Amino acid sequence: LRFAQSSLPSTCSAMLHGLGVVAWGQVTLGVTTLLNLVPVPLASAHQAGALSLMSVTLAALHCLRPARIAGVAVAKRCQTL
Repeated sequence: LRFAQSSLPSTCSAMLHGLGVVAWGQVTLGVTTLLNLVPVPLASAHQAGALSLMSVTLAALHCLRPARIAGVAVAKRCQTL
């Protein structure tokens, strides 16, 4: 994946790359689990992968949300206009 280099911090870019990797790993693990007729170890690994995917997604969303300080500065500026 390629992201715009202008406004995305390196930690957010790395987090989004990790999100893509974990998502593809989860898809691969899910297909493998189904093709092997759902053995318990693979099914458990797929569940653990879902937890990892959710964790990375939440971390990426947290990284991408605007800072509160910036929001307060924007609100103050809007009040003065």
